[in-house]
Amino acid sequence: MQLWTTQTLYSYDFNNVILERRALQIKSPFFIEVSNIQDFGRLVCAFERTPLLTFSFKSGKDDLLATQIDFLNNIPVIYFVRHPCGGQYIAYRNNSGIENVSIVENMQNPSVLYSPIISVEKFPTIFWRRPKGAKNMNYAPIKLSNFQSLVKIASYKMIYEESPLPLFVFKSTKKSNYIVGTALNMAESDGVSYFYYAAIPENPNYSFIRYSSLKSEDPTFTNNIGEHGYIYIKLIKLLGSHPLVKVDE
Repeated sequence: MQLWTTQTLYSYDFNNVILERRALQIKSPFFIEVSNIQDFGRLVCAFERTPLLTFSFKSGKDDLLATQIDFLNNIPVIYFVRHPCGGQYIAYRNNSGIENVSIVENMQNPSVLYSPIISVEKFPTIFWRRPKGAKNMNYAPIKLSNFQSLVKIASYKMIYEESPLPLFVFKSTKKSNYIVGTALNMAESDGVSYFYYAAIPENPNYSFIRYSSLKSEDPTFTNNIGEHGYIYIKLIKLLGSHPLVKVDE
C-alpha cells in the first residue's frame, strides 16, 4: 500500500515537471517598433516606480534598443526602437512640459529616471523566428464608447499604487483614423488578451493624457505633467500600425 502511494506521487510529480518544462520553453517573441527614442524613453521610464530594463543588440546592420512589457498567449511582446546605444543608461526627464531623453554613461542626477541598458551579444536562434502558429494570432480588440472609459482602464491600477498602463497610438490599417489603446488581461487564468481602444481623427501632437476622477471634465492631451490633482498617462506612438491589433476603423 505504501509502495503504491509512493509510485502515484512520483508519477504525479513527474507529469508536473513535464508540464512545467513545456510552459517554460523558449518562444520567439513579437517585435513592435515605436516611432523614436523619445517615445521609447517615455515607455521605459515615465511614471514607472522602477524603470524597465532596456536591452541593446544588433539585428543585421541595425542597432536596436528593446524592452518587454507584455505576453500574448505566453509569447513575449517586445517594443523596440532603432537607435545606437553609446552609453550605459537611458536618462529620462520631464520638466515643465519639456521632455528630455538621452543615453548617458552614469547615473548622477537624482531628478532623472534611468533605465539600465543591458548589452546582449547573442540570443538563441529561435529568438529571431516568427512565433509558431502566430499567423492569425492577435489581441482581441474591444472598442470603448468613449475616451474617458479608455483612460479609466489605463489608470485603474494606480488605485493600488501601481504604474498606469501606457496608451499606444498608431494609424488604423483600414481608414484614416488613429487608434489609441492598451492591452490588458483581466484574469491570469484567461487565455485571451484584450486590447481596449478608442478611435481619434488625427495623430495627437502630445506625449501624455491628463485626467481627473474628481472633476467633471473630459481627459485632455498635454505635455505638461506638473499640475496637481490630475492623473497622467503616457502616450507611446508606434512607427506604423500595431501588428497584433486588427480593427476596422
